[in-house]
Amino acid sequence: MEANHCKIAHDEFKLDEKSLVFCDNAPRDKHLQRLACADVFLDTPAYNAHTLGCDTLFAGVPMISLLRTYNNETAKPMDPLFVDTEKLASRVGASLLQTAGLQELICSTMRDYCKCMVKCATNAEWHSSIRQRLVDLRGMSPLFDTRRWVQNLELAFRQIVLDMPTGADIFVLDEMDSLTGCSSGNQIMQLHSRNKEVHHHKCAIPPP
Repeated sequence: MEANHCKIAHDEFKLDEKSLVFCDNAPRDKHLQRLACADVFLDTPAYNAHTLGCDTLFAGVPMISLLRTYNNETAKPMDPLFVDTEKLASRVGASLLQTAGLQELICSTMRDYCKCMVKCATNAEWHSSIRQRLVDLRGMSPLFDTRRWVQNLELAFRQIVLDMPTGADIFVLDEMDSLTGCSSGNQIMQLHSRNKEVHHHKCAIPPP
């Protein structure tokens, strides 16, 4: 895969193959330190970053993600190379940014995506402010609050046991929001007690 990416960079974009740097696996602390060396993280539209996206934001690196907006099927281009963002895997990055309060890094078109990328590279003051906001969020954002996430999951599991005789669906809304005042950090869980399926979203972006 690495050789293929280098070939694409050279053949399609006329870049030196050495311009792409691939890293080996590393312990988590080294992984986060290495991530912090980046200036910006470009989220892939078809399949967004998940854990890596969280790690990137925790490391203080701005992440740009695409979330297309259209009202109906006719609004979609007929281009076979067009990538939509209707699927869950294509909306995770925007959900993470929404929870982090960085809506300005969520782009609705590839043109805006490119503009945001250029802004990160050319507007040092704005770029630095985004990085500082991410650093400040580490101790207060629900995105990085593992203890809170576990408490809500445990609450949902307890509710499953209580409601198991009825087989009812269970919806758990993060009850700590009223204490933190963080309206963008709602964690919503839907658990089906019949088949034990678990669906969890951190401030999930609603479908179009």
